[in-house]
Amino acid sequence: MSKDISLKSIVDFENDRINFYIPSYQRGYRWKSRQVSQLIDDIDSFSPTESTPFYFLQALAVAKDIENNRVNVVDGQQRLTTLKLILGEESDELPIDYAREAKQDLDKYFMNMAEDVIKEKLGEIGTERRNEFCKKIKECCKFLYYEVGKDKELSTFYELNSGKIPAKDSELVKCVMLTLGNDESSDITNARAGEWDEIERKLNDNSFFSFCTPRDTWREDDRMTVLLRYAGLTPTPQEQREEVFPFLTRILDELKTKSRITIWKMIYSVFYRLLEWYNDPLMYHAFGAIVHQRNNKDIKPKTRKEILDAIENMAKYEHQEDKDVYSNWGKDLFNYLLLSNIAFCWKRWPYRYSFEMHRKVDAWSIEHIFARNQKDLDKKELAEWLGEDDSESAFDEYHTECDNGKGDDWLAKKLGRRYPTEEDNSIRNLALLPKDANSSLNNNLFEGKRKAVSEWARNSWTEYWAPPVTEAVFMKSLPGLKMTDPYWSEEDKKAYRNSMSKDIDSFIDNLKNPVKI
Repeated sequence: MSKDISLKSIVDFENDRINFYIPSYQRGYRWKSRQVSQLIDDIDSFSPTESTPFYFLQALAVAKDIENNRVNVVDGQQRLTTLKLILGEESDELPIDYAREAKQDLDKYFMNMAEDVIKEKLGEIGTERRNEFCKKIKECCKFLYYEVGKDKELSTFYELNSGKIPAKDSELVKCVMLTLGNDESSDITNARAGEWDEIERKLNDNSFFSFCTPRDTWREDDRMTVLLRYAGLTPTPQEQREEVFPFLTRILDELKTKSRITIWKMIYSVFYRLLEWYNDPLMYHAFGAIVHQRNNKDIKPKTRKEILDAIENMAKYEHQEDKDVYSNWGKDLFNYLLLSNIAFCWKRWPYRYSFEMHRKVDAWSIEHIFARNQKDLDKKELAEWLGEDDSESAFDEYHTECDNGKGDDWLAKKLGRRYPTEEDNSIRNLALLPKDANSSLNNNLFEGKRKAVSEWARNSWTEYWAPPVTEAVFMKSLPGLKMTDPYWSEEDKKAYRNSMSKDIDSFIDNLKNPVKI
């Protein structure tokens, strides 16, 4: 936990003689009646217990201004000012100065509105009801106090207001969860600190993190928040829109009804379940498959039954007829090809499907294992296709046929079995490939693609990556493929389709009936 983050009450502010200052760059006080009323109701309904001894007042970000003996409020002025109004604007218990004189105008309008709500709910300053409430604020409420250097004040303000958060949400959650308090023994809190460190270390393992995290996940730069979501601690849509630290807001809200021990059990239990699945060949591939299916943003607790149902749904594409599926391919075809890669790797454990490599792919494409030419070849391209049969007369003859719209027919006669007589857009002739890698194979014959994929597989430094089944297709290492034929035959297509189907069926059968050791 950062030494710049701590829990502080108004009494702590008094004891530390903290003078707050609202700089001119702040927009001023803008809370409406509803927000003031909600804060009062929340504090009023809060009852300290052994498990939840404090009401958490969210985060208060400040920059210490030693020269002027004050702290500048970077974030949290609305709640801080509201408490000042409740305690009494002239009270010395929470000294706040404002750089702007706008209190006479728009700020004053909102402050008057807030004071009307406060009087309606609590009465005038000095009344018994108001005194009791002020006492509760001082004794039972704490801010999560986050201090930045004076040199970082403005940059922190701009980052907070642009969503680029200098303090990670999980760091503030960590402070709440690991601060010693009278709700539990120090042994329990210290043990939790050790468990938190263990979880953070594992989340920093890219292989583990990639296994359970879809690409472009909201706030994935703060990896602990991914785990919080799997624990069911996801901020509400309103919290996501309005709060600078939405996960902290969610945790603090949970703490109103649950103990820290209960919340921690939610967090570490889901972590150990994910860790168990990560180390289990079947569940590693099953859970990873549904996490990385096309356009998935679904991060929430999953049961084994839900995982099986999702896998069976991905496998439904298996029963599609062999027809033109290339021109309008969508998530169903992508998910089926992904599942075939995952089932292929599961069958060959400890060979794992690399979700880390999968996650690095900017955009996916569906590659023809062999496609008829989509444009007229130039002289160099034709030479690569013809090899020893290349000549000036062949090029002239070819382009004469192209002018008559029969270039493909000429190539089919010239290349024989190496060139299909018809375009095949069925799944038997399609494989999964990153879009940039797909583009690099343009106008290659099967053997040309095979050479390129082989080069990618041999060199770890290459910029391209072929998923395992795609690599096996071009290496012809799948069962039933004819390795000696340097082209993609009808027999190969049938063997490829059969291999995918058998791997997926076996994978699902094992999910339904796991082997008990």
